[in-house]
Amino acid sequence: MLENGDTWGVYIDGGLIWGAFHGTTSSSGTTLSGSGTDFYILYKMISPGSYSGTYSAKGSIRVATSAGVEFSGTYDTAYDQAASLATLGGTFSGSGVTGLSSTQSISVAITDHGIISASSGGCAVSGTATPRASGKNIFDVALNFAGASCALGNGSSASGIGYYDSARRSLLVMGMKSDGSDGFIYVGTKP
Repeated sequence: MLENGDTWGVYIDGGLIWGAFHGTTSSSGTTLSGSGTDFYILYKMISPGSYSGTYSAKGSIRVATSAGVEFSGTYDTAYDQAASLATLGGTFSGSGVTGLSSTQSISVAITDHGIISASSGGCAVSGTATPRASGKNIFDVALNFAGASCALGNGSSASGIGYYDSARRSLLVMGMKSDGSDGFIYVGTKP
């Protein structure tokens, strides 16, 4: 949940990503609620969804979704570190998936100026990563896709967020097409 209420999340169980969510959250006191789009990756389904729960600032969160998914978590202090393009830069090996496609192995290169490039099976990806003005460890990501085999479509674009865990050298990127019809998740690590 970002400072403007924009909310991104993934459902992980047993090390596998089962689904993802993008929406908007509002809060009052220790309760929160929101709505957006659920991506059931294992079943290749996209549908509107809502959620509600409780939280403690920089502590814990417990949420139930309209799809019957319940989850809890604790605050990660790495979020309070400033996003750094110099730290992010490198080549990542990992996997990407859209709401309606199968998982693909993808190598992604990011320069220390935030220029992103990747290719997979005839789909070329280009874009940028920019530290958010909030000063938190989150990047704004904008990507363009070119090629007939692109899961989001030839000539499509998507925007979202990226989070880099420097201790694990791992990157999580989530994005949505501008029309909200589909999105993607990428998880990768640097050697």
